[in-house]
Amino acid sequence: MPIARKRHKRKTREPIFLSKHLMRKQKVWRGIFWLSLLSVVTLPNLYWANRMIYHKQLQIAKPFLSPLPLAKLGDQVIIVSPHPDDETLGCAGLIQWLLEAGITPFLIVVTNGDNFDASIHLKLHEVQIKPEDRKIYARMRKQETVAAMKILGLPESQIEFLGFSERDFANEYLLEGEEKFVKVLAQKMAKFSPTSVILPCRYDDHPIHALTCSLGWSAIFKIHAEGKMKRMPMVLEVLIHCGEFPRPQGFHPSLSLVPPKWLLLTAYWYQIPLSTEMRQRKWEALKAYRTQQLPLSWRFLKSFVRANEIFAEPIFMTTQSDRKGEPRSIIAGLDITQISVSLPQGEFLQASESSRQRCVKVQLRGKVDSRFRYGIRIWQPKGSQLVMGAELLKSEKTLTARLTEGFETPAVLTAFTSYRQHILDVSPLILPEGVGQ
Repeated sequence: MPIARKRHKRKTREPIFLSKHLMRKQKVWRGIFWLSLLSVVTLPNLYWANRMIYHKQLQIAKPFLSPLPLAKLGDQVIIVSPHPDDETLGCAGLIQWLLEAGITPFLIVVTNGDNFDASIHLKLHEVQIKPEDRKIYARMRKQETVAAMKILGLPESQIEFLGFSERDFANEYLLEGEEKFVKVLAQKMAKFSPTSVILPCRYDDHPIHALTCSLGWSAIFKIHAEGKMKRMPMVLEVLIHCGEFPRPQGFHPSLSLVPPKWLLLTAYWYQIPLSTEMRQRKWEALKAYRTQQLPLSWRFLKSFVRANEIFAEPIFMTTQSDRKGEPRSIIAGLDITQISVSLPQGEFLQASESSRQRCVKVQLRGKVDSRFRYGIRIWQPKGSQLVMGAELLKSEKTLTARLTEGFETPAVLTAFTSYRQHILDVSPLILPEGVGQ
């Protein structure tokens, strides 16, 4: 008889149930893996795409960049920096050029930079920031500026810190109409009777930079109107924050700074070349700002150590576009795309009895939203006007403020948008005497 084979029953595996915690952890690690793999594949392509865009921009911008005639700056040069570090980013090379020519510039730092919360948390190891923490941080930034300027050769006696709190400056000047800021800056400038002034750019994305541009021009017009300057100084503006500028970002000391192409026709653009030694000193000065060496911000700051520095001498217009169509805020109603002054045809911008109303118009990227605050600060040497909320005539995407009969140039018009106590966009329109003729 054949022997019956014993059949072995196959053991069935019992399903393994992972805890929710382990499943979540598994998903996180799987996500990190795929994100890392995607980064490895795409980052080199993004880098080379950025380089291609840069070289294309360089070819377009070359005809618009002229050598900066240092002789035109004169022997009394004032550099106005919105934060401690902006003077190094935009003017470290210029400072070295001036010192080599026997000219010692004067540096005015407007704010104490006490609003960089991420840096305060990291550098002071504080979870909740207290007012005394901001004071400590402001002192740290001040010391960094002094150290950076020492590396460049500028003595501490040539540095003036106005000490305005970055947290309060914009609110007090724009929302409350505070006059002290223009007066203080004008007093400091008047001591030196400047032959040239370097200001932040009016097209800068950072509200404090754009606001400092307004403040600087107001101070210049004020001391000129009071007869404290023999002539109007040459004014140059320095761009720091503007979309993807400077491109490509990162440490590329052999590449040049190139203005964004949409700004090429808004100003006369100048450049100064930086030697290898100048670039090295600029790099050493930048490294003095230890509080700014955060992962994301540090890569951006290193982008300004380049083979040149660029400066814009603005072309004055009665209509000024401001990154039209390019979003700054998630909500379109917060972005200003244009500010303009409407005039009867053939009329000069001067005090005159006219039956036709002149007005300021501010164009937004999106619809006017009742949740936000909108305003226009109108400054003239003889006085200022703050137009807010209900005083503004509002259409779907346009704000309009009527100018008073006594309006005349020079004048500085600063349009702004805000949410609660946060100023989110600032757009200055500078109107010197005779513009619109």
